[in-house]
Amino acid sequence: MLIPRHIPHRHGIFQGAKHTNPRRLMLTSPTVLFFPGISLAQEDDDDPTSSAGQLSEPFIDQVTGLQMERFFGARTSFGFAFALPEAQSAVGSPASFIGQLSFPLVDGQGWGAFGLTGDMEGNFILAAWPDGNGGVMASFRQATDEDNPPEVSGGFSVRPLPDGVSVNATSLVYTFLYENCLDSTLGLQLQATGEDAVMGWALSQRPPRGDPSDPGAFLGFHEKGFGPFTARLGQARVAGFDAVASGALGAVQDSGNAVPAVPGVFEDDSGDEASGDEDEAGGESGDESDSDDDD
Repeated sequence: MLIPRHIPHRHGIFQGAKHTNPRRLMLTSPTVLFFPGISLAQEDDDDPTSSAGQLSEPFIDQVTGLQMERFFGARTSFGFAFALPEAQSAVGSPASFIGQLSFPLVDGQGWGAFGLTGDMEGNFILAAWPDGNGGVMASFRQATDEDNPPEVSGGFSVRPLPDGVSVNATSLVYTFLYENCLDSTLGLQLQATGEDAVMGWALSQRPPRGDPSDPGAFLGFHEKGFGPFTARLGQARVAGFDAVASGALGAVQDSGNAVPAVPGVFEDDSGDEASGDEDEAGGESGDESDSDDDD
């Protein structure tokens, strides 16, 4: 399993070394997918705070009633749950899923995200944070600029579920329909039902810079944690998906300054790969690895 090498004093979001590009994930074998970045212990530390050996686990969402799969990090309390439709989408066509981001806030501040590829460059990201008005803002980004991934738009959308969004001074929950985002041109396409895939997450306790109600606000460091986990996609196909998805609200609008997502940009790399060291933490599920200390 590839892990990022240590590169001190890098100051971009999703910073760190690139690893072997997954090109297009056909779900024939697990592929590393994570956010290189900074750890809890020190801001120039590129060690992840979870491992690909951690598996998503069954999770029943109390709002939708769906039997989902969820990654949950016990040390950061970051959660990402997902459910797929029973029916497989046509080969080559974009697919959708229902997702749920949940994470702690500090005095009502912070942001969390997941992305579709593991490379620093070209990563397709969905980030969420409090909008300053009692709600949650969600924003699509593409890491063509590592210092501040630009807001992007395209044939994809995120649509919140009515009763699945909550935010207060200490926590945020954002349940949504991730519509037409699983696309090979963005880095991930579902073409099998029974395989696992390694996905990634990132968390910050600092607010985006600028107006929090602006989906184009500047994202900073993910200093609270980041890393890979294995998503059991084959276990995430559930009955009742279509009924829940049909109740999603309208698509979140971009800021008006979003640029078109660049197809295939995740495939552009300079050949700079990670060291090739393998992660041997396999078999753990739920909790983050103990590779980084809290103190």
